[in-house]
Amino acid sequence: MTSFAFEPIYGSLLLTMAVGAVTVGVILAVTPPTENPTRRRWLISLRLLAAFALLLAAFRPALFRTDNQLTEAALVIAVDTSRSMTLPDGDGSSRWETQLEIWKRLADSILGLDRELDVRLLAYDSQTRTIAAPAVNSLKAELPSGQTTDISAAALGAMQAAQGQPLAGIVLVGDGTQTADQQGTGAQRVAETLNSLGVPLWTVPIGPAGGASASRDAAIEALPESYQLFAGNELDVKFQLSTRGMAGIDVPVRLTWIDSNGKTTEIANRQIVPANATDVTSVSIPILTPQPGTYRLKAEAVAIEKELVTTNNAQVAFVEVRAGGGRILYLEGNPRLEQTFLRRSLRRFPDLALDYQWIPNDTVDRWPVDLDGAFDQGRYDIYIIGDLHADALGNEQLQQLADTIGKGAGLVTLGGSYAYGGGGYADSPLATVMPIRMNSGRVRSPGGPNNPAAGSQIDTQLKPRLSRSHPITDFGGDSPSKIWNDLPSLLGANRLLGPKIAPGIQVLLESEMGDPLMVIGEYGSGRTASLAFDSTWRWWRYGRDEVHRRFWRQLVLWLLSRENNADSQLVITMDARRFATDKPPEFRAEVQAVGEQSDPTPLIAEIVDSNGDVSSLNINTESSSSQSSRMTQAIRGRIPELAVGFYRLRVRAESLDTTLPQEELAFQVVDESRELAQPLADPVYLSQLADLTADHGGASFLPENIDELITTIQDRRSLAETPVIEKFRLGDGPFTGWLLFGIFAGAMSTEWFLRRQWGLA
Repeated sequence: MTSFAFEPIYGSLLLTMAVGAVTVGVILAVTPPTENPTRRRWLISLRLLAAFALLLAAFRPALFRTDNQLTEAALVIAVDTSRSMTLPDGDGSSRWETQLEIWKRLADSILGLDRELDVRLLAYDSQTRTIAAPAVNSLKAELPSGQTTDISAAALGAMQAAQGQPLAGIVLVGDGTQTADQQGTGAQRVAETLNSLGVPLWTVPIGPAGGASASRDAAIEALPESYQLFAGNELDVKFQLSTRGMAGIDVPVRLTWIDSNGKTTEIANRQIVPANATDVTSVSIPILTPQPGTYRLKAEAVAIEKELVTTNNAQVAFVEVRAGGGRILYLEGNPRLEQTFLRRSLRRFPDLALDYQWIPNDTVDRWPVDLDGAFDQGRYDIYIIGDLHADALGNEQLQQLADTIGKGAGLVTLGGSYAYGGGGYADSPLATVMPIRMNSGRVRSPGGPNNPAAGSQIDTQLKPRLSRSHPITDFGGDSPSKIWNDLPSLLGANRLLGPKIAPGIQVLLESEMGDPLMVIGEYGSGRTASLAFDSTWRWWRYGRDEVHRRFWRQLVLWLLSRENNADSQLVITMDARRFATDKPPEFRAEVQAVGEQSDPTPLIAEIVDSNGDVSSLNINTESSSSQSSRMTQAIRGRIPELAVGFYRLRVRAESLDTTLPQEELAFQVVDESRELAQPLADPVYLSQLADLTADHGGASFLPENIDELITTIQDRRSLAETPVIEKFRLGDGPFTGWLLFGIFAGAMSTEWFLRRQWGLA
């Protein structure tokens, strides 16, 4: 639109007109008459022309032109680059693929919408970053790798991305799940700020929003990280099956052995039917352990239709299976019921060979009894000593037995009148072997009256109570302690002074008053167990024969552990065998040596991945010595952050010229990402944020309605016009200014020249 107006000096048109009239009058008055009237008219005309130029400048005529133009503004589009975008979107594609298509359609329509609109692309997960020079293919170089999502940081970052420009709007694309620890006031406060500024927030939620089928998930939990088992033993594998959205649906669960070569063997399966929409089921599956070796035991819930997340459907335990057979020599002084049922239980197992030797107390005049090399190394794997006085064997044979235990045999001592201190063992060579302390003042003469020392016996009936979990005392079931509590009471026990304070010694059973009833330990390369009781036969008599067999079987198998027959061995321990990528544990490897070790062997630790690639670890070395002339050398370190998968921690001597065998310990790095643990999107949250700016056009759009969003942006952009007024005033520019000056100067110069020519000057 064009208009014309005057802008006179001093802002008064009347004054300017008066000045013009006076000027004309003065010009007419001061121009004298001439002999030639034509000359006078010329002079008046030139003076009037000069006056006209001056009066025109005083009136300052102006031409106004009004036009509508779009305002300069920034449109920020924020896209989600967290790991949850790798999950399905509910329509067969991943959320990331859906987001790529959304950006492509937005970019095709918005990037060239108008010159004044500055489109800015923002990527967000736990933090935000601006992608320079956004184009249709800008997201192809991005990967959804963020560990957490912070919606509030995304909204705030979108506001800041405008960098001082007015905001035309913000488009927030993502699944709407807040997995990062929220800082500050949250995205809601940012949306309220946008509303106060008149800026619309448009959201595009991606992913399934809920419902029974969309939220289906099964997870295996609480499977132990590792087992140390014996071949041919029965194991109850216990774990939990957590389900969501699967009420009344059969969930297949299976157990699989995976050997060291990767061969898989399915060994058991179950059908679990959850009763509730959200359910946790305790599962216990009995299995038989395979041949000796190292295995992985995989518990898996088979994925069902429409289950979005399957990374939590399985857990793996690391299993070391040891040889279970052995030869046993049982020495007894009194033919009690205990020996009858103990022999009955152990002889039921074909891999155990048991020899029984009764040495009556009335043969004391022939003590010590010559057992004809029964204590020679390799003759027997386990020795059981019942209610037998130490003098029946003599110090020479007991010393031979102690040496054999130190070289790898096992020893079990039972309670009785002539057990421990009462039987003279406190001053015998076995005193250093047993894991308990003994009082030599309690010794009784063999064949004497049945009057044990005061305070040496627990005469009341008692129920052993678990002190700690251990393969010997674990009978399966949901609660090992409850099984022990349900067993028939024992008929008294020896009152032991207590366990020795040494590495490896543990109290497994104790009385309700805290008296130790079963203590285990190690001596050299052998293992020992001291039992204060001698009446487990009551379990058999009262119908718990399966518990009786299992207890003695597991005790014998634990004693038969043959870790290494060399003088030195490596023992590796880790704080955890199954851990998340961001929580690597510490490890310790120890060289255990019997006897003197003059030059400690330098050790190195390595990580071996599933492809066989080896990487060295940083370690700290430490050395120490302990009792029994045992020298130990140890290294410590921490597992580095690793990708998800299976690995082996290998520790070996740095020098290849050594007899020390290397050891390996398998472990697993698992994915515990918060992003993948929540398979559902939260479109309601994104819609609520957009609704906070509804007064200014904010709204939420589904991916299939992205064309409506494009139309909304275009319509809002067309309303963002501002009138622009252009003014062209006479004299303001150099052209019109010089033109007026030229007219004035030309008229006056011509007037003066004519007067000179005509003789009027």
